[in-house]
Amino acid sequence: MTKSQRSRRIYLSAVAIAAGLIAWEFVARLSQSPELLPPPTAVAVTFWEMLRSGQIAKAVLDSGSRIVIGYLIGACAGVVTGLILGRVRAANDTIGLIFEFLKGIPPIALVPLAVIWFGIGETPKIAVIAYLVWIVVAISTAVGASEVPRLRIRAGAFLGLSHFAVFVRIVLPSCLPYIVAGLRSAIGFAFVALVSAELIAANSGIGQIIMDSRFSLQTTRMIVGLLMLGALGALTQALFDLFIARFKIASRF
Repeated sequence: MTKSQRSRRIYLSAVAIAAGLIAWEFVARLSQSPELLPPPTAVAVTFWEMLRSGQIAKAVLDSGSRIVIGYLIGACAGVVTGLILGRVRAANDTIGLIFEFLKGIPPIALVPLAVIWFGIGETPKIAVIAYLVWIVVAISTAVGASEVPRLRIRAGAFLGLSHFAVFVRIVLPSCLPYIVAGLRSAIGFAFVALVSAELIAANSGIGQIIMDSRFSLQTTRMIVGLLMLGALGALTQALFDLFIARFKIASRF
């Protein structure tokens, strides 16, 4: 993307956001029901009050730490699982069906069981996030590992490479774009799992702010929480894309 294209994209995005805020303010004023649809000006005031009190910083820190730890655990497990499922037929025949069963279980359904197993604390939240990230990354990695061209593997064997060398120098680089795609998709799913866990079993974090605001009908605080989730998710994916583009990981092989 050239500099002019980037500037044009930023300009159009800014115009779209401004138009959306104006329309939101107009509709909210017409509805005259601030408890149901508060205007963006009221949300901005609530956001500033929460920012000054330190609530936002604490919520972002708590939720962010859960995302990072759960994501790293799930990503590592997902890559290993995907490589095994994609390259070892016996493993795919043995646990492939079990894996298909597990990926159909939504994360919110696991939260009560995770609380019973691990208690009220950080462990159940991290476990739920890691579970969903593991599923997403494993699926993408398995697809990439199973579609490595046989010609490349035969060429490596013809050149005298060992099985380990073929895996490291041919299989892994060939499925790297699939791994990167899975890792990127897993970021969004990690936030889905985060909210599922924090809405049920948390006394801190962005999800907890949304849940507490619902009970007290503080709609502005709920919207602030939603905006925080969207902004944090978008920022995380932008940083991931920047890292991938900076080191040209997905296009190196």
